[in-house]
Amino acid sequence: MVGGARGEVARYASLLPESGGPVLVLGVAEGRLAEALVRRGALVTGVDPSPRMLARAEETRATLPPEVQGRLQLMRADLRSLRLSQRFVAVFAPRDAVALVATRPDLEALFVTAREHLGPGGSFAFDLSLPPPRWLFPEDVDPHEGVQPERAVFTPHLHSRRTRQGHGDIHRLLLRHFTAGEVDHALAAAGLEPLTRDRDFEGRPWEPGSDRIVVVAQARTTAQRS
Repeated sequence: MVGGARGEVARYASLLPESGGPVLVLGVAEGRLAEALVRRGALVTGVDPSPRMLARAEETRATLPPEVQGRLQLMRADLRSLRLSQRFVAVFAPRDAVALVATRPDLEALFVTAREHLGPGGSFAFDLSLPPPRWLFPEDVDPHEGVQPERAVFTPHLHSRRTRQGHGDIHRLLLRHFTAGEVDHALAAAGLEPLTRDRDFEGRPWEPGSDRIVVVAQARTTAQRS
């Protein structure tokens, strides 16, 4: 991933208005991006469907100075149906968070969640790993079919790997590989208009064959929807 963690944080942070305002992070995971944003002064609400991921995010939050901890609120919810009364200057879904859903309708529902929480002029941004051509599934095949049927797909299966320092790094599994075309279709169906489509956090334009897409979108106006 070009730019690494620093490039990721810089790209997302660049979308925040100078006047500040609340930020919604969909798929907060272990809280790395949320942590970086609150350290920069942002007010962040982090949402994740996984109790274990939220536990890790709480651990991250606990490492913050007391005056910074209050800027980060964490909650568990299904990203497809989340509806808060608050509106945000930006909605972010980092690190393949949008790939936690299983179907194209689910992806559209997640994008609708993002749109419904954007304040006027707010930006929705996400990054997503794209599948190489040999990994693409036929239209009539669901890659989640038959995989742990007793587990809801949207509660991601997690794997903890012990490091030399004794800490476990949790990795998300069971991610759905959506194509760039599926992403564009879901954005349009959700009433969102892509502003930029890059292949990395350095801003290089996306092109077919890229293994990642970084999208910044805004809600379409009423005139654009009609």
